[in-house]
Parts: sequence; structure tokens; C-alpha cells
Amino acid sequence: MEAITIEINQEGILDFVKKSSLSKWKNRYVRLVDGGIYIYKTDKDEDFKCIDLEFSVLDSNPKEAGNRPNSFLIRDSHNKAFLFSANTSQEYNKWLENVKRSTGKKNSGCPTFDSAVAKREGRNDIMFRAKKNISGKIASSGVGKSGLKKLIPEEGRELIGSVKKIIKRVSNEEKANEMEKNILKILIKVFFYIDSKAIQIGDLAKVDRALRDGFNHLDRAFRYYGVKKAADLVVILEKASTALKEAEQETVTLLTPFFRPHNIQLIRNTFAFLGSLDFFTKVWDDLEIEDDLFLLISALNKYTQIELIY
Repeated sequence: MEAITIEINQEGILDFVKKSSLSKWKNRYVRLVDGGIYIYKTDKDEDFKCIDLEFSVLDSNPKEAGNRPNSFLIRDSHNKAFLFSANTSQEYNKWLENVKRSTGKKNSGCPTFDSAVAKREGRNDIMFRAKKNISGKIASSGVGKSGLKKLIPEEGRELIGSVKKIIKRVSNEEKANEMEKNILKILIKVFFYIDSKAIQIGDLAKVDRALRDGFNHLDRAFRYYGVKKAADLVVILEKASTALKEAEQETVTLLTPFFRPHNIQLIRNTFAFLGSLDFFTKVWDDLEIEDDLFLLISALNKYTQIELIY
């Protein structure tokens, strides 16, 4: 008998949590089929949790999500509620449309996919679209900030926006604008050299690993946020700072042959500020910054959940 192929309507990374444990949002790889939504730890994982959509109800603007943007809720036939959150409004609208189409249908079964070549949506897609945006354009320091923003995909702009809000709160608007412009310039220049094949994706491996290490330490620290202040998290925050210093050095080593001395110093200044223990301390000691920090950590988690294919 010929095997039945189960078509995947949409797949990608979403934040996921049960309503009963709203403080435990986790990144999950999700595959949507007619009548069912399948949730995996990674895109290549074969174990899953399934929510049957045949008799489920979709809420596109759940109050249970609080201030978390781009969220939707699915309540199953047993009245159990599950929340999902996309990284951008564009992803949210796409998921919402496809979930609506899939709800009310009989579950077609476990989706069919090749675990060796599982499709990815996320950072690799961001890299591709960023390269496409700058193809044929010169990423020079003379490009204005508004022009630079247009070259960065929406996911990247939202992440940079979260960083800017936090800097503005714990420092000042001038410093927030300075760091935003520095990050945009560095990213665009890197994308440009990748697009021109002067730099290969594999060349970013050491930078990528150091960033992941730093982001994972910040995630650990955030799990204690609101319970312990920075003084009680020094060990974790110092590890994050050390990892980001390593990322700085690897970035400088990689880009020195291509960047002018002024731009190398720009990289050092940016990492020195954002990766400093002093900056982390000010952030964690601000009791009113939790919402912005929550969104930033969520975005960083999406970065660490996807492997960069070298």
C-alpha cells in the first residue's frame, strides 16, 4: 500500500506555553496540518505534542498573553488553552490565516517531513532576505539611519528596537540612538561582504558560538528576574559579559581585513557598552523594565534555537 503524504500547511518557530504555566514560554518548532498542530523541540525532532484542531477554538487576541505581541490562543475540546507567539506581525498574520483554515477539519495525521533536510524558518531566512535587500547596493557609512533600517528584515528591526528601548531607559536617548546606528551599520556591512562573497557564512562560526553562549547566560539570568537583583546574579552576568567580549574579539579578527580602523573601533565601542557588566546591572536593577526585557530575551532565544548552517 502506498504511504499517505501529509501536507504541511505551515511550519516554523513560535514561542509556546500552556495557559497553566504562563511564566514558562519556550521556543518550539511547529508544523500545522489540516485539523492538527504539531509541536517539536527542534525542526529535526521526531517526538511531538499534538493539539487537535477539529473541535478547537482560536482566539486571535487573547488577554491571557498580557502585553506579549503577536500572540494567539487555541482552546481544545477539553477546554485546555495553549498560547503561541510569533516574532513579527508578518509571521503572526500568516500563522493566524493558516490556523483558521486548518481549524474545524479532521486531523489529517502526523505531518510528513525529511528530518535530514527539515525546512527552517527564522535566522537563515533572515540572512537570505537581508542579502537580497542589499544586493547591488553599497553599504557605506554615508547611508542614513532610516535607509539602513529598510535594508534590515522586520525581525531584525524589532530586535534592535527592543535593545534601543532598554538602552534609552537605563542610559539616555542619545546613547540609544548611537548604539542603534552602530548596530545597523555593522550588520549592513557584514551582509554586504557576505553578499559579495568576501566573507562566507562559515567564517561567522566563532562569532556565532560566542553570541549564543552570551545569550544563553542572559536567558538564565532572566529566569530569576523579579526575584533576584543583579547583585545576586553576578556570576551569571559575568559569564554573559565574558562571552560577549569573546564575540567582540572574534568579530574584530574576522572583519579587520575588510573594515576601516574607524569601523573596527565602532565594533569595539558597541560590544564594550552592550556587553558590559555595568550595563547588565543597570538593566536587572530596573524593576520597571521587565516587559521590554522579556521581549528582548524572547528574541534572543529564537536566535539560539536555530543552528546556523556553516
